[in-house]
Amino acid sequence: MKILNSPSLNSLMKLETAEIEYKKLYVANPYDNFKPVSTWQAFADQYRAKMKNPVKFPDQPLSGIRPRFFESEFFSQPVTHPEQNGNSNSKLIYPPHLNSEIVVFKHLRYLPIMEHTLEFVKISYVLNGHCKFFLNGKTYDLEQGDLVIVPPNLKQAFFCNADDDIVVNIIMRRSSFEDAFSPLLMEQNDISNFFLRMLYRREFSQLVLVHCDNDKEIEHIIFGLYMESQASMHGSQIILNSYVLLLFGQIIRNHADDATILEGNIDEQPVSNIIQYIRVNRKDVNLESLAQHFNLSEGYISRFIKRETGYSFSQLLRDIKMREAAKLLISTKMSIEEIIDKVGYTDVSHFYKNFKKIFGVTPAEYRQKGVGH
Repeated sequence: MKILNSPSLNSLMKLETAEIEYKKLYVANPYDNFKPVSTWQAFADQYRAKMKNPVKFPDQPLSGIRPRFFESEFFSQPVTHPEQNGNSNSKLIYPPHLNSEIVVFKHLRYLPIMEHTLEFVKISYVLNGHCKFFLNGKTYDLEQGDLVIVPPNLKQAFFCNADDDIVVNIIMRRSSFEDAFSPLLMEQNDISNFFLRMLYRREFSQLVLVHCDNDKEIEHIIFGLYMESQASMHGSQIILNSYVLLLFGQIIRNHADDATILEGNIDEQPVSNIIQYIRVNRKDVNLESLAQHFNLSEGYISRFIKRETGYSFSQLLRDIKMREAAKLLISTKMSIEEIIDKVGYTDVSHFYKNFKKIFGVTPAEYRQKGVGH
């Protein structure tokens, strides 16, 4: 049974103002086979060149279209529908009193194939129907239950060309994503390795496609995320964070073997292998032992880590220790002293100083809050 049989999904199925206008353009002259473009003018040029049936073509886009979207446009402020910015029919997703870190919205149906990059992380889930996904000159047909995790700075585009095509987008700050996912980074699978590379690599050109068809739990989580984002109630951000953590856990638990890494580049020494080795051996590892393990010179592996992650070896080791400590503070009843020893610190004052520098609070305050914010 399709989730769209639920009467509570009327808001998702109803065509929005921009969708109605885009549909008019599409029905008059379908643009399924147009090349992806990054500007409205480029789309207009293609459309007019191939137009067979006359139609009134708008001078300006019907929604926010541009080649790059920034965090400041969507987070920690009143937020309009991310694809309707500037449209007079836009409506707020969050009221002004909410400090939004996660925004959930429906991808506009019949929106032209507009390539763009993001400063933040995006999760796109095909809730019903199908869509096309464009990446590096290739087209992927996505079906109901498919989920794509798009890292920052990767050029891509989605296209939905039917009323029944419902794609839900979940966007979050990169820093919020790190906080939400950090408890699951210890897992050993392709999805966890993907996230490790995404979090620690300066330049990253991969994304992950997960086939979650027939997983009603993930369907429920995605629907819950969307409905909670529309609730505009105090406590919504806490619930949204919880839903995202559940989503990642469910993907890793049940779909690690259903994941495909798209358009990835293979490194001589995959950075995820190095990060995993540092994490496992964090108490004793140093640059010399790391280089010996991978049969590389200290100079080479030091430069490699800096180039791929933006961190020096010592900064990367510190960050890994701090994130492991944060996870233990939330997930165990170990004393702070036991955690300090477990993550490999001998200087207690140094640990406290570094922890507060990274997380903005003391370990005790972090544990009391119970979340990574």
